[in-house]
Amino acid sequence: MYRINNVLFLLSVAVPSVLFLSTCGGNNDSTPSAPTATLTVSAPALVSPVNGALQSGNVTFTVSNAAVTGGDGTPSYAFQVSTDANFTDILTQGTGISQGTGGQTSWTSETELSDGDLYWRVSASVGSVTSSFSSVGEFRYSSIATSGSNDTILLYDPLTTGSSLGDVGGGEFTSEGWKVIASSNFIVYDMPTIETGFVEFDVKGLDIRNPSHDARHLIYMWDPSLGNNMTTNRFRVSLQKLDGRSSINDRWLRLRFITQGRQIDVANTFRGWIPENTYRIRLEWGKEGNVNVCRVFINDDQKMFFQYIKPYIPAVHRIELGAAPRAETPEGAIYSNITIGTR
Repeated sequence: MYRINNVLFLLSVAVPSVLFLSTCGGNNDSTPSAPTATLTVSAPALVSPVNGALQSGNVTFTVSNAAVTGGDGTPSYAFQVSTDANFTDILTQGTGISQGTGGQTSWTSETELSDGDLYWRVSASVGSVTSSFSSVGEFRYSSIATSGSNDTILLYDPLTTGSSLGDVGGGEFTSEGWKVIASSNFIVYDMPTIETGFVEFDVKGLDIRNPSHDARHLIYMWDPSLGNNMTTNRFRVSLQKLDGRSSINDRWLRLRFITQGRQIDVANTFRGWIPENTYRIRLEWGKEGNVNVCRVFINDDQKMFFQYIKPYIPAVHRIELGAAPRAETPEGAIYSNITIGTR
């Protein structure tokens, strides 16, 4: 046995011994385990109502379903509606809403909401894991714009906020609405063609007599693309408040309905105007089944009904409060809550 440099000899033997134990010893406890996946839930994406939409009645909110990664589970959803974008004043909320089919989930609020601009957002949860909130949506709510069950509201203009969505000519804005100062005042809304639709509005300040013997037009529809002379227009609808002193035989209330040059005049004896009272007036026209019909309501009471043949399809569907070109807008009238839509 050679005894040359014992220290070096012992090291040269020990190193392979360690390597042998590490590869053949079978100690599997030192092998790292695979990392555990973390479950995550994405925020839902808002679908409807779209930003700026007008809503009324029971509002239905819809989102795209959230995505779940790193595990299994079907999300439930929490909807919130608030009067402010920071959600410090929550009007109503729905929690634990089951995920819908077809990639979307909806929830309908059965709580009467506050009139004005409102905000909504949604989160999703799987077990104890909750997503961040969606982006914040904004819509306008009106408890007044709740006309027919099949109505789709295209425009709502309260006229009580000091301005209008239409083109304004004269008059003045008050807390009650837009007040007519002179017979030449007007507000105009130019809409796309509405073949089957409605116009509703509130009006007060009307007396049984007009300021003069002449007619006063509560609302006027016509097509300005056919020229500026509204009295010869081939698309013309006017609801006229008449006066007992008028020379027109159809006294008190008359609707003139002209579509594609065909004229129909319908009259009613209603004359129950009291200046302090507010009247809700609704004009509707278009298809009902296989026929075209027109109706006029005052405070939900039908005053006029008739059928017509040619559809009302103006290229520019102008809806005017008053009749400025004829200087026959009702002085003293206060208009508010204008609603225009299809039905």
